[in-house]
Amino acid sequence: MRLWLIAVLLAAVFGVAAARAEQTYVPAGITAGSILAKARSARGELAPGTYRRVTRTSGNGTVSQTEAYESGGDYVATERSGDFTTAYGSYRGDDWFENANGTVTVESGFHQREDPYAATLRAVDKTSDPIAVLGKTTVDPICYVLQLTPRHGLVQRRYYDASTYLLRRVETTDYDGQTVVYRYDDFRTVRGLAFPQAIAYSDGHSENDEQTRVIAFEAVPKSSAHFTIPATRPVFDLHGRASVRIPAEFTPHGIIVRVTIAGRGLDFELDSGASSTVIDSAVARQLGLTLYGARKGTFGGDFTTAQTRVSDLALGDLHASNLAIEAIPYDETVGDRKVVGLLGGDFFASGRIAVDFKNETVSMLAASKEAPPKPWMALPIEIDDLVPRVHAKFAGNDGAFIVDLGADETLLFPHYFAKFHPDKIGDVQGEVVGVAERPVEYREYRFSRFDLGDLAFADAQAIVTSGKTWESRDYDGLLGRNILSDFNITFDYPNRRLYVESMVTP
Repeated sequence: MRLWLIAVLLAAVFGVAAARAEQTYVPAGITAGSILAKARSARGELAPGTYRRVTRTSGNGTVSQTEAYESGGDYVATERSGDFTTAYGSYRGDDWFENANGTVTVESGFHQREDPYAATLRAVDKTSDPIAVLGKTTVDPICYVLQLTPRHGLVQRRYYDASTYLLRRVETTDYDGQTVVYRYDDFRTVRGLAFPQAIAYSDGHSENDEQTRVIAFEAVPKSSAHFTIPATRPVFDLHGRASVRIPAEFTPHGIIVRVTIAGRGLDFELDSGASSTVIDSAVARQLGLTLYGARKGTFGGDFTTAQTRVSDLALGDLHASNLAIEAIPYDETVGDRKVVGLLGGDFFASGRIAVDFKNETVSMLAASKEAPPKPWMALPIEIDDLVPRVHAKFAGNDGAFIVDLGADETLLFPHYFAKFHPDKIGDVQGEVVGVAERPVEYREYRFSRFDLGDLAFADAQAIVTSGKTWESRDYDGLLGRNILSDFNITFDYPNRRLYVESMVTP
C-alpha cells in the first residue's frame, strides 16, 4: 500500500545539510551573556528617522532587487525579480505579506513569536538556558562560537568576530536535519548602526546559493515612504454574485477540480496545504509557459520548483488572469484521472471557500465579516504561509496543525509525537509519498481523544513517519481528510477564521 500525502509548504525555506569542515576551538574565557552584550553594543542602534535601503540578490542566473523603507517600527519592502514582484512590511505593529498575485496576508507573526532560538538568546542570563560557548576558532576571522540547543533536534551555531563582536555567521540545523548557513561580511556603520553590506546564503544545494549586496542606504524625508497595508487583490472575482459552485469531484484520494489553461482541461487537486497554485513542470512546458528561477525545495524529500505565469486559469466561469503559479514535478494518478496540479493558497484567499463533505460540493462565497449561524463553530487560524494553521489537541497535548485537504491521512510530525509514550509501537502500514516522490514508511496510531475548538471526539487516528523526512519547526503536523471529512468546512482567509460544522456526534 502506498499512501499519497500532498502538503506543499512553498513559502517556507527548507534546505539540505550544508557541508561544514570540522572546527577547532580554543578556550574562549568569556561567557555567552558577555558575548551577546558586547555584540549588541557593537551593532549599535539606528538614529531616529526615515531610511531607504536597496539590496541586490543574485544566484542561479537570476537577479532580484529589494527597495525598503523604515521609520520607527514601520517598514515596507518591495522585491522585484524578473516578472514577479512581492512586498512585505509592518504597519502599526501588524505584519503583512503581498505575493506575486497581489494577495495580501495580515500575519500573526508566529514564526518570530515562537522562534526557539530567539527565545534562548533573550533568556541568556538564566543558568538553565540551552546555550553554550564552544570556544574560539583558530582561523581568520577568529570568532567566538555560541551553540544554541533550545530543544532536542534543534541546533544553531552563531559566530561572533573576536575583534569586533559583530555577527559573522549563523548555521541553523532544524528538526529535519537540514542546515542553512548565512555569512555576513563588509560591515559599515551608518547613522549609529553597524550592519553587513554583503550576505551569503547556502543550504547545500548549489542552485540555491545567493549573494546579497547593499547598494544604497540613505536618510530620506518621511513623506517619501508609504507604510499602510495595501488592499488585497483576489485572484478570482465573483463579480457581485453571492456564490459560485466550483467543478469538483470528491474521491477517496482527494478533491479533484477541473481547471482550464490555454484551452486545455486539466485536473488539479484542491489543497489547502499548498501555499500557492501549482502545476506540473512538464505540463507547464507543454503549454509553452516560461519557467523562472528554478531552485531546490525540501519537504518529504528534494524537488525542483520554479515560478511561471498563466495568462488565464478558469474554474468553470471563474477566471484568474496573469496568475503567478509554482511549477514542480507533480503527476499523480487518482483512479483513471491524471492529476497535474494543486489549487492552493491564492484560490482560498479569494473569498470564503465552502467545502461540503456531506453533499460533496465546493463553493466560493462572497466575502463577509458575519459568521455563519450555529451550529457552525468559528476557529481562529494563522495564515502566515498562506496555509491555515489551527490549534488542536491529541490526548490533551496541544499542537499547531495545517488544515490540509490534500492529505489523505492526519500526520503527526516526529517532534510532536515525541510527547507521547505509547504502550505499543504502531505497525508499519505502508509508505508516505510526497511531491518529491520519496517513499517513507509510516506507522498508525489511535488516540483516545481529539479536541478541535469546543468539539471533542474519541478514537482519533493519525500516522507518524519514520526518520526526519516529514518535519517542520513551525507546524506539528497535518490534519488530513480522514478527520476533516467529518466536518463541513468554510475557509475564511480574509478574516482568519475557519468555520466548521460537525457531521458526527462528539
